[in-house]
Amino acid sequence: MKKLLLYSRSNCHLCEAMEEELSPFIAAKCIEVKRILIDNNERFVQLYGHRVPVLMMGEQLVCEYFLDTDILQRILQDSSAV
Repeated sequence: MKKLLLYSRSNCHLCEAMEEELSPFIAAKCIEVKRILIDNNERFVQLYGHRVPVLMMGEQLVCEYFLDTDILQRILQDSSAV
């Protein structure tokens, strides 16, 4: 199972939208997404600030602000070939 990190803020409509858009994609691709709220973590606030939501797979940036399913699919295909 592929593990993704979703860096987000509370009360963020873009974050909620990305999480919702990931739901059917998660089920279809057997991936797991861990949501990390950055509000109370100064390091994450400095790293991601107003760029949230930020979707990562390991150290690789998948997308920010809006879900880019084309990029996500490409990354998942590339990582399964390894």
